Amino acid sequence: MTVHHALFFFFLLSLQVRNCSSAEVLRKIYGAAGEDIRAQCGPFLSGSWKIFCRENCEGGNILIRTKQSKAQSGRYSTECGTEAPSGWFILYVSISGLTQSDPGRYRCGVGKSLSSASYQDFRLVLVDAVLDGNKDHHVYKEAGSSLTVACSFGSFGRTKSFSRGEPGEEEVLVQTDGVRGEGGRYSLEYDEQPSGGVLLVTITQLTQSDSGRYRCKMDRTGSTSLYRDFHVTFRAVDPSVSTPPTTIRSTSGSFTPSASSETTNVTQDDTATSKGASNHSVLMFVGLTLLIIAILISVVLLIFCTKRRDKHHKALRRRGTDGAMMENVVQENVSSQDPTYQSLSPAGGDQNQIYNTLTQPK
Repeated sequence: MTVHHALFFFFLLSLQVRNCSSAEVLRKIYGAAGEDIRAQCGPFLSGSWKIFCRENCEGGNILIRTKQSKAQSGRYSTECGTEAPSGWFILYVSISGLTQSDPGRYRCGVGKSLSSASYQDFRLVLVDAVLDGNKDHHVYKEAGSSLTVACSFGSFGRTKSFSRGEPGEEEVLVQTDGVRGEGGRYSLEYDEQPSGGVLLVTITQLTQSDSGRYRCKMDRTGSTSLYRDFHVTFRAVDPSVSTPPTTIRSTSGSFTPSASSETTNVTQDDTATSKGASNHSVLMFVGLTLLIIAILISVVLLIFCTKRRDKHHKALRRRGTDGAMMENVVQENVSSQDPTYQSLSPAGGDQNQIYNTLTQPK
């Protein structure tokens, strides 16, 4: 090993000791809910045990403890990568599908035994989006909530600003040469990391008027300014609609989102299609309900008319039966032997006679 290599790795080890000695200098790893993060720990000189854990690394806080070069347990995984000179290596730790319960302090370590392992710590910070690159990003929020976006830069700068508006018409909301700035509901915080700076911008108590284009910017002395743009769009509160994903990969505090504006546009189209399908389903349900009601009304009217017709026919039949019965009764009551009556025969009498005089015998 050369002197230069030795000095270099002693310097890295000093950084490792510094990270372990004070919680205030913990490096931060930024991620968005539903996405993945990857953090780099090391370099480590040697060790058979690889450990990835949370907080105090006791009990259920031990996420992975293995002697293998690669290991996975649920959403957590570890992987070793060698570094020159021989004997030094990097331990990469990953968490997939970030949730609201994931933020906090994590430790990754290597050692010949569990008790003698050397650790490096980092803090996971959950944000609404991590931006890397100069493409526009879309962030979907609800009114009344807060918004926090991490703008990652691959270099450092002096003046940091957060503005709103179209290019050439930006309104500066917050600007500072320090590490923090605040103006009403807007604030920014600068996190300087070994691979570059991260500008954290926040808007609290969002309203519908906050929708539009925003820019976080870092001015560099004697060089081109760096910026990250994003759009804020509001949506109705609906549990079935999720925030469009932005894939995030992080190494040594640097982040590389893999989702582009094209991906978010497709997601937005899918959301619109889902809403259209929902409206179509509602219309189909209403139409089907009206059809069923119309059929029921028709059936009731048909039954009513049928019963009324049957009742009328029964009345007519009853009336005809009563007339026939009355005629029979009259014929039975009038006997041909009764001298009071005389049979009138049109054939035996005068064709023009109308009445015959009947004389009751004495």
